[in-house]
Amino acid sequence: MMRQCCQRQCCQRQCWRVLASRLLVCGFGLLGVLAMFPVGIAAHTALVQTLPAAGTVVAQPPRAMQFWFTEPIERHLSRIEVFRVVRDPTTDDVTPGQRIDQGWLPGPRAAREVGVRLPEALAPGRYLVQWVVVALDAHRLQGTFTFTYDPSSAPSGS
Repeated sequence: MMRQCCQRQCCQRQCWRVLASRLLVCGFGLLGVLAMFPVGIAAHTALVQTLPAAGTVVAQPPRAMQFWFTEPIERHLSRIEVFRVVRDPTTDDVTPGQRIDQGWLPGPRAAREVGVRLPEALAPGRYLVQWVVVALDAHRLQGTFTFTYDPSSAPSGS
């Protein structure tokens, strides 16, 4: 009877050692995978820059509204819209007026740099940009900002 008890305890200790070693090997394997692909696992696409930049006043009419992201975005699932601003004189609220963008700039279906064309004869004024993009990793970003085209803001050449 004593012998069966000792064998059972030895068997249990051996099973625990095997289980612990397997868990340790799996843990190190997972850490190895995480170390090899840290950006792909933790990062999402982010907006890096726009041109014209949010809130800026430009003296020359921009030919396009351009966006740069950290990862490629899927154009077919995304949208960038540019509107002339309509300001309510009583509340001073800004709302979208006439849409003026003229479709995507040429480029691949998925890219980090994307944009939409603007009219060649852009009228001076304030413009509202509304955008929603979907990255290849299915991460969705969106935002709204304004920029102003004011030819009188150009530095005078005295």
